[in-house]
Amino acid sequence: MTMHEALRAVAGVRPRQEVFVCGPTRLTNRQLLASVDSLARGFAALGVCHGDRVVALLPPGPEYVFCFFAAAALGAVIVPLSPDLRDPALGGILADAAPTVLVTPRPVGEAALAKAPGLRHLIDAGGAGVGTPLASVMTAGSAAHESTATRGPIAPLGLPGVTPDDLFALLYTSGTTGTPKATIHSHRTLIAPVVASLKVRELWLRPSSLKILVDAAKALARYRSRMLRAIGRPQTIMTTMGWHTITGVHVMLQGLLMGDRLAVLPRFHPREALELVQRERVTVLVMVPTAYQALLAWPGLSAYDTSSLFVCASGGATCPPELARQIKNTFRCALYNGFGLTEMGGGVTVSGLEDSDAQQAETVGRPMVGIELRIVDGGRRELPRGAVRELAVRGEGVMKGYYHAPEMTAAVLDAEGWLYTGDMAFLDEAGYLHIVGRKKDVIVRGGQNIYPAEIERHLETHPLIERTAVVGVPSPVAGESVWAFVQPKAGARMTAREVLDHCRGRMEIYKIPSEVRFVSEIPQGEMGKAQKFKLREQALREMSGGAP
Repeated sequence: MTMHEALRAVAGVRPRQEVFVCGPTRLTNRQLLASVDSLARGFAALGVCHGDRVVALLPPGPEYVFCFFAAAALGAVIVPLSPDLRDPALGGILADAAPTVLVTPRPVGEAALAKAPGLRHLIDAGGAGVGTPLASVMTAGSAAHESTATRGPIAPLGLPGVTPDDLFALLYTSGTTGTPKATIHSHRTLIAPVVASLKVRELWLRPSSLKILVDAAKALARYRSRMLRAIGRPQTIMTTMGWHTITGVHVMLQGLLMGDRLAVLPRFHPREALELVQRERVTVLVMVPTAYQALLAWPGLSAYDTSSLFVCASGGATCPPELARQIKNTFRCALYNGFGLTEMGGGVTVSGLEDSDAQQAETVGRPMVGIELRIVDGGRRELPRGAVRELAVRGEGVMKGYYHAPEMTAAVLDAEGWLYTGDMAFLDEAGYLHIVGRKKDVIVRGGQNIYPAEIERHLETHPLIERTAVVGVPSPVAGESVWAFVQPKAGARMTAREVLDHCRGRMEIYKIPSEVRFVSEIPQGEMGKAQKFKLREQALREMSGGAP
C-alpha cells in the first residue's frame, strides 16, 4: 500500500476508535482521515502535484500528520525538518530539496527563503502570519468535497494514482558529522518496518510454534498483570522524539497504522511527559536515553502513576546498560532496547519481552522480521559470530540512496541490497547484536584497535560521572592518542587522576585515556548522540596551542 491507502484501510476497519491525542485535539481514525483528505484537496487546489516537495518545518502534532499523509495522497514528497532549525542551516536544505511548499508555525528569514526560488506557497501552521493559514487551505479542501468526519461511507479521494514505489520522503540526517544529507525513501520502504512490527504482534497473538509459546509463558511470568492488561488490546504509544527523525517517523506510523493510539507531546519536559503518561494511561513509551535520564532525575517522579507502562523503548542513541537497568527497575516494565538507521527506514534490531534482563540492557536485540544482518571485514566478506567489524544490513526498508549523492550511495549500498552502515558491532552466539562504535571513530593506538564505546561505558559506571565521549587525536608516537571528555554529575567535583584510577586495573593499559578533559556538557545532536567532531576539533586546537 501507499501511506494514504494504509491510513484509509485503518479508518475503514476502526472508524470510531480514537487514534490521536495532542493537547485539546482528540481524533478518531475517521476524523483524522477526513482532515488529511481536506488538506490534500487544498494542496491540490494550490497546484501541488506528483513529485513536488512539501517541507514540514513542524513539531509533532496534528498539523504534521495532516501534511505527511496529504503529501502521500498526492504523490508529493514530504521533507520533515526540525522546527528549531536555524535559518542558515535551513537555507542549505531548502536549496538542496527545492520545495514548492513550506509549512511552518514560525517566521523564516528572507535569506533562507531566497535559497528556494521554486517555493510557491508559504503556509502558516501556527498563527505567526508567515503566509496562507493552514486552516484556510484545509477549509478550501473541505468545501470541494463534503466532509465525511461524522457520517456516511469513507469516500475515495479521487486523485491521480500513486504507487508504493514512488519517492515519498527526503529524510535529512547529519548524525554526528554535522553535515546534513538526505536519504531517499518510498512509501514501501517506510511502511516496511511497520509491517515487521505487525508480524511480530501477530506471532504473539497467534503462536505458531512451541518456542513462541514458551517465550510467551516466560514474559507472562515476568510482567504478569501489566502484560495481561496490554496484550491483545490497542496500545497507547507516546514518544518525545521529533518527527523529523527516523525514530519519530517510525513511532508515529506505528501509532497510526497498527490499530493503536498515539499520545503526542510536541516538546519534551519531564513533568509534562509524566502527566501525559498518567492521564492517557500510556502503555508504550519511546524516548532517547538523555530524555530517560531527565525523567528519572525529576524530583516529583514518584508522585505520578506510571503503572500503565508495559514497555519502555530506547532508541536514537546507545542506551548505557546501567541506565537501561534503572529504567526497568523504576518502571517495572519491559525494556525494548533497539537500533535503527535513517537509511533503513526505521528499526533494524530490538530486544523483546522474552529476553533476559541482561539481553535487554546490554544488547540492542535481534533482527526485526524481514531484516538480515552480517558482520563483514574490509573486503565485505562475512565473519563468524563474535568478530568485531562493520555491520551490514538488508531488508525492504533500505533507502533508495542519498539525494544528489550517487557516489556516496555507491559507497554504502551494493548491488545485492546490502547497506554497509559504518557501525562497528558483533553478534553473540545467541544472535543478539552489540554495537561497539562507529567505524570512523575507531582509535588505532600503537597498532591496537580501541573502540571508544567500551571506554565510555566503563567510565559512566563511576558514580560522579554523568556522560563521557572518547575520541582519537593524531599522535606522532602512537599513531593516535585517546582523549576522554567527561561531564560530571551536577555538583560533583573530580580530578583527572580519579578518572584514570577508575580505568586502571579494569581495562588494558593501551585503552586507558592519554588525556582527560572536563566539560560542562557533552555536545550532542537532538537524538542524544555525542557530536565527537566538535570534541576532536577542540583537542586539535589545544594541541596546536589554541584555546581549549
